[in-house]
Amino acid sequence: MKKSLSAIVSLAMAFSMFSSVALGATSADFKDLNDLDAATKAKFDAMISAGIFDGVSADTFGLKDKMNRAQFAKVAALIFGLKVDTSLKTSSFSDVKSEADDPANGYALPYIEALKAAGLTDGYAPGQYNPAGEVTKQELATFLIRGIGLEDQVKSDTGVSDKTVSDWAKGYVALAIEKKIMTSGEDGTFGGTSAATRDLLVTAAYEAKLAFEAVNKPAKASVAEAKATGAKQVTVTFNRDVDTAKAKLTLKKGTAEVAGTVKFADDKKSATITTDARLAAGSYSVTLSGLDAAEIDKATAEFTAQEETVSKIEFINANDTVAKTSKAIVKLKATNQYGENTSLPASSFTVYSGDVPNSIKKNDAGELQLTLDTSDEDLDTGVDIIPVTIYENSTRVTVSKNFKLGSKPFVSKLELGSVVYAAGKESLGINESARVDVLQYDQYGNLVAHDDPEIDVEEIQVYLTPYVDEDDLTREAGDSNNDDITDIKFSLGSGVDRSGEFTFNVNSQAGTATGTLKIGSSKVATKVEIADMNNVIAAGDADAYVPIVAYDANGDKLSLEDLTNDTNKERLEFSVSGVEDYEFMTSGEHRGELKLKGIRTSASGVVTVTAMITTANANSVVTKQYTIQKGRTPESIKVIKEPAKKIVGGAESKFEFQIIDQYGKELKNLKYVDDRGNVESGTPNYRVTVVASTYANDGKSIKVQEKDGFIFSSDESNPTVYAGKLDDSFNEEHKFVADANAAGIARFTARIEEKNDDGKWVEIDKEVREIEAITANDTLTYSVNTVSDLFNAIDSSAVAEYVYGSGKLTVDLQENPAESLFAKEVVISAKDASGNTVALKDQVTGINAADTSVARTALKGSEGYVLGNKKGTTTVNISFRNHKNEILTRQVTVNVKDDALAVTKVKAGNTAATVDEARAAKNVYALMELDVVDNYGITYEDSEVQQYAYILGVNISVTNISGGNVSVDQYGNLTIDSGVTSFDLTVTSASGFSATTSVSVNN
Repeated sequence: MKKSLSAIVSLAMAFSMFSSVALGATSADFKDLNDLDAATKAKFDAMISAGIFDGVSADTFGLKDKMNRAQFAKVAALIFGLKVDTSLKTSSFSDVKSEADDPANGYALPYIEALKAAGLTDGYAPGQYNPAGEVTKQELATFLIRGIGLEDQVKSDTGVSDKTVSDWAKGYVALAIEKKIMTSGEDGTFGGTSAATRDLLVTAAYEAKLAFEAVNKPAKASVAEAKATGAKQVTVTFNRDVDTAKAKLTLKKGTAEVAGTVKFADDKKSATITTDARLAAGSYSVTLSGLDAAEIDKATAEFTAQEETVSKIEFINANDTVAKTSKAIVKLKATNQYGENTSLPASSFTVYSGDVPNSIKKNDAGELQLTLDTSDEDLDTGVDIIPVTIYENSTRVTVSKNFKLGSKPFVSKLELGSVVYAAGKESLGINESARVDVLQYDQYGNLVAHDDPEIDVEEIQVYLTPYVDEDDLTREAGDSNNDDITDIKFSLGSGVDRSGEFTFNVNSQAGTATGTLKIGSSKVATKVEIADMNNVIAAGDADAYVPIVAYDANGDKLSLEDLTNDTNKERLEFSVSGVEDYEFMTSGEHRGELKLKGIRTSASGVVTVTAMITTANANSVVTKQYTIQKGRTPESIKVIKEPAKKIVGGAESKFEFQIIDQYGKELKNLKYVDDRGNVESGTPNYRVTVVASTYANDGKSIKVQEKDGFIFSSDESNPTVYAGKLDDSFNEEHKFVADANAAGIARFTARIEEKNDDGKWVEIDKEVREIEAITANDTLTYSVNTVSDLFNAIDSSAVAEYVYGSGKLTVDLQENPAESLFAKEVVISAKDASGNTVALKDQVTGINAADTSVARTALKGSEGYVLGNKKGTTTVNISFRNHKNEILTRQVTVNVKDDALAVTKVKAGNTAATVDEARAAKNVYALMELDVVDNYGITYEDSEVQQYAYILGVNISVTNISGGNVSVDQYGNLTIDSGVTSFDLTVTSASGFSATTSVSVNN
């Protein structure tokens, strides 16, 4: 087949236009397309919106009309993007005449020649095209196969075995069917010589487009075209589909970026950019990014936009008579050069209406709404004429009309507009509103104003099916958007227990109208489940927690916040046997869980938990049984934090162990548990012992200290013993502490022991850790730990003086590297010849930044600190004393950023606190043992959060108060009434992170 490269490229461009947003008609504009299925309708929309097809009239497409060969030539030329020379007046075919000689088909002459030049047709007969003749189905198949570029796959000796297809066309038809461009009829025959109708031509051309793209898909993506397609809209066309998860589009006017939102087409081959403001006249560019560079060929396209202008104004009232009233509404449509309602404001138009007062506004649809006051007693019904002229102030585009004055209005017809949901939504959600216009028409077919004195809006009634209580879903007749048109405003509160479509009926003096309201995810529990516990219920446990999960009517799992709100808390019911009491937790670390209180001390008992929802629209019941397991006993010692292997004199090395029970959980208390697993009162028959063996050299040793500074026993026959609570004693951080010039080793030995029937203690598990003192003869390798990114605290305008209660955080302190929490310590580390980490003491003797405009440094005792000044990178030189008392120097590169400070983590070290006196002074941050971490990795603890709260942007809330009032001031200081028994504290950052502490009050 002979086809030039330019024809192929043009065809690609033509097909890429199919995914563009429609600028004119769609299938919805043609009444004979209403019954098409959704998939077929989408194909028609693509062809119509691309300008390939028009209707045979304003509201009729001509679905089953036959198309002659002249008409087909024009459509084919447009489909394949062929080069058309519209100046041609003479055809190479003897029966193709100019428009002057053939008014019916002469317009097609240049299109017919374009088809011939592209090799898509050689005529109907020698030297003839037959422009008035019908296009058969087999001819259509041939045209499309040639246009796609598949003629080399057509085999003359094979084809369909179908008597309805001519021999010359059988190969083309076979390939068209194989490629799913066309199909055979219900009787199995193709009907090759029968005339192709317009519906077949549309669907076949659409499928041909897909086949063409598969054959000619470019390896790299390019921006094929960008153009203004609306006053606030730019359409971008690609030469192929792009990865919309990665792809980004940037619109610029000159060098300035233009704000807007991007929406990619479903086929990923085009996108629309809706700008926040109208496009101004000038040159624009659109750039594709986000993809790998190797995936993009041409990244940018340029276009020129024009100022929005009004091209036409027209009256759209149904009648030329208006009622006699102070609120006679006349609607107009002002169309811009893009064929859309103008975005220009109502103030851009001037109205003359004789002596009749007027006002003009724009409604939500972008139409102009003119209100005339025709109530003057001097105006006579049936006699007076009201002249109305309106023009656009810049272009002076004008329209005029004379209206007759009718009688006072009465409502004769009632219709409902489309339901308008919150921006970007297609259904009504919790704490959202939706609006539907109640379109009341008077006897002249004109809209009646909401506050027309002749109409009583209170007569409008709204009924919803299925019924929803007014407390949950309010519906109010009024004018919620102030457009002078009555509407119904639906407002959903905490939610309803079903979602989907609700039918509403609106009744007024004019009759009844019915609409559909969609309620989306309601976040109201309709189904409840008992989730798996991450623990067991063991004999003697103080309490246990059973996780509860609920789903709304859409099947979506509720968040903890939704699950525990007042609405769902009241819907959830529980029944529990086998424990003393239970409570559904709506706050704290066990929020959304059922707390079981008073677990029995005997093993093998059964706890039964039933959760249920029983309402008119929901019935969900679930039950689980739990066997009480044997009482918790210690089984192993887990190392949470390892100590260093070596230590220099004067340094310390922290470590942490934890006792684990037989169920793999931290054991917080030791109890007496008999052979059957029952828990009994009395002295525990399990214990944890610790022996710290140290070896002194001239009185210098490595000591092993408990978290509170207590020195562990070094006597094997009289060890340190833990026989009760473990969570705030043994299961805490301890440390090795080396005296100056210490030598030798220290050994920490922890054992779990059980008392046997003979009264002897038998070892169950043991962990041993040793640390060895470094001597001056040892060789160590020193380095500086990496310093993570620094905040430009000195240069940042965000840093300010802050008064917190009786304290003050000054700017000077925050800009002092030795005192500011924005500073970071420069830490020296060392390893021995075997690569073991060595615990060091602070021995920094000097620290300096190479570029102080980037970072500042300071020495605080024997510690070195660096603080960010301005964005940039610099080197910090640090000198320190090593274990041989030598002074060494090392360097580290620091990077200062100007990213705004933001919270990345909020954690409460104390999730369940108790205060003994209600009126005693308490601070939230200290009570919660709060830690806040920012995006630079800095941790603010307890009172530090209070001091830096102004820049961290944390807020405090007090909820679930029982017994009185609790207040908190801006500095985190609590005031608790004497009758309060409990409440919850929640600290939330502006970035959305939060932590909660449940507080109990002992008055």
